[in-house]
Amino acid sequence: MTEETERKISKNTEKRRAAICGGTLGRENRYYIRGQVVDISVSEEMTDPKKWDLLTGLFQGQEKEITPFLDYGLESVRKPILVAEIVDQSGKILHRSPEIRGDESGFFFHEFTFPLAPGNYVFHIHFLKPDSYRQFGKDLAYLNTPGKHELVSQSLIGMGALRILAEEYAGIVTTSDIDQTYLATDIHSNKGKISTLFETPEQKLPLPGMPTLFKELREATSDSPLCFISASPHFFRRTLLSTFRTQGVKTESLHLKYLEGTLKGMVDKFWDTLSHPTRFLTEGLWGALERVRKFAGSSFQSLFDQLAYKLTILLRDRIYLPTNSKEILLGDNTESDYLIFILYQFILTGALQGKELEDYLYKLNFLGRDAITRDNAKLIRELAEENRRIHGDINPVQLVLINKTELGPPSDEMKWNVRSALPTGLDPWKTEGITPYIPTDGALGFALVMVEREILDLSSVLKISGDMAGQWFEGKVIEPNVLLELAKKLELPKETDPIHKKFVKTLKEVLEA
Repeated sequence: MTEETERKISKNTEKRRAAICGGTLGRENRYYIRGQVVDISVSEEMTDPKKWDLLTGLFQGQEKEITPFLDYGLESVRKPILVAEIVDQSGKILHRSPEIRGDESGFFFHEFTFPLAPGNYVFHIHFLKPDSYRQFGKDLAYLNTPGKHELVSQSLIGMGALRILAEEYAGIVTTSDIDQTYLATDIHSNKGKISTLFETPEQKLPLPGMPTLFKELREATSDSPLCFISASPHFFRRTLLSTFRTQGVKTESLHLKYLEGTLKGMVDKFWDTLSHPTRFLTEGLWGALERVRKFAGSSFQSLFDQLAYKLTILLRDRIYLPTNSKEILLGDNTESDYLIFILYQFILTGALQGKELEDYLYKLNFLGRDAITRDNAKLIRELAEENRRIHGDINPVQLVLINKTELGPPSDEMKWNVRSALPTGLDPWKTEGITPYIPTDGALGFALVMVEREILDLSSVLKISGDMAGQWFEGKVIEPNVLLELAKKLELPKETDPIHKKFVKTLKEVLEA
């Protein structure tokens, strides 16, 4: 191999070790950090460390070019050993963690109980070494290749934003789905799913009015936090975070699903069951095989379904929220958001608990699909018990809004789906202390319900309407007459009728002026 060939290869195969973190939300006496350590392939032009943003994990200029496809091939760092530092706005280090050990896919999680005053902080992630002979060997082989440089020129490989709420915080925390709740993502066709892999942040279009809704909500509620939960794969993280910034939406947290981990769990569980003869003795041949079938089926379904994943995230995040905080939950009717948000409340209030909860979840078949494995059912039960131990049997959910799209069932069918899925005797429309979901139409519907609940005022809805004008929606441009028709046809609860009529009248006057 000539020196020129080696130089060309080196130019295109440099690596940079990075921690992709995003942000997190916690309370004064309990919070956490999380992320993934990866090796990013970089060109020679991207080796200047001063041009890397450690908060975003992106090189200068990449914010407009990054796509999920580019991150699909990110090489995870096996079993990294890390140290985290909590840093205040002045750059002062307030706390340093003990060693944090990541898993085989580079993911790490660490909980803190070191007290922090309410406010905004940054956490730094320092790489110490890998705890894996395979990773060590891979690093050594890379560094011994002619023309290669150090993978970690400095120990600081990533940063993340950390917001701390006061323990007595009694304000709002909003948690929203992304696809078909915030972004106009085509997730129900193969073409749509594939195209999302190649979309840049500027190509990912929000549902009309949603960015303005989030801005108005934050402004009207004294900078209340906004968190996102999506079943999109984890390699969408840098693209989605850049999308939020491009659209001017500030978010405290973004949860995405680790699909490779689900697949690995399926394989491991399958072989674990088959390789332990005692399982066949205690459960019988057909019992053991049925357990494998159930696990494989529900695990495979969990690659696409959101029920177990989102319920787990909601319960885990609730542990780190102040007891008296109030939650707003936003979703859509294309999957199982409307059932998830109901189950979440029944679990937190103790209406479903213990072995009864675990067995119910394990047997739950929603929309013809098994979606919860025995392991997931046990985890949800454990999280439920910890929440009730910390916060008591209280329901923090104040409002649940579901975007009613053409891709999902109508309102009557949604209600039937929920009642059919819940245990006998549990009816959210007849149970005191449970907040049923409200099906409505996008940003306008969400905003008008919030006006009725005195969260927003009518001026916010008019701002949202103004930003919707001229946008593309359902195959056509939202011209003034289209906007007015959308406003008239909104599905809303009866109690919003006076506000709805006033809004339509005002909007008509504005459009005719």
